[in-house]
Amino acid sequence: MKRLVFAAGAVASLALASVLFLLAVDIGRWNDAMATDDVRYRAEPERAGLWRPETVLPYAAAERVLGVRDDVAFREAVRALRLGRLDLGITSDPELALHRGEARARLQQIAGEDGDRRRRSRAINLIGVIGFASSLTEARDQAAFIADAAAAFQTAIELDPDNREAKANLELALQRGRALQPTEAGGGPNPSPGGSGAKGAGAGDPGSGY
Repeated sequence: MKRLVFAAGAVASLALASVLFLLAVDIGRWNDAMATDDVRYRAEPERAGLWRPETVLPYAAAERVLGVRDDVAFREAVRALRLGRLDLGITSDPELALHRGEARARLQQIAGEDGDRRRRSRAINLIGVIGFASSLTEARDQAAFIADAAAAFQTAIELDPDNREAKANLELALQRGRALQPTEAGGGPNPSPGGSGAKGAGAGDPGSGY
């Protein structure tokens, strides 16, 4: 009987050791993927499979242990936004529209569910960037887009007072809002939809602080 118990214990210990070894392997793959794919993203944002390493253990065990699910979700949202090419303005390209819709949906989910206030702040800031970009390209409701963008930037700052990008974007939004007031009060279209504020809101690659 003792031999059976000893044998069972030895088997269990061996199985546990094997699982821990495979977990260590998967954790290493995740760490390598996060660092390597951040570099690949900057060079090839359209590349598929970023931040999705092949692992051995099921149920995303290593991902759960490392707690990188939220980090990956934010990266994928920023990637979708970059592929949406907001700088092109209004477009009939269905692929760009799909990326933009995906980006907004992912960012809204992060803004509402992520437990990290700084990451929520960054997500809300990027939602504001989407609204600001719309104010530069849409012929109607520009003031409404600006108001929504400014509110998003303000919320982002409240969540993370150190969010400098949100502060800069809020200033741009307020400037643009003031510039729109005389033209909209007169009922005329904005003579320069891009204006001097076309650069700035979300300038640079979104999420470049990885």
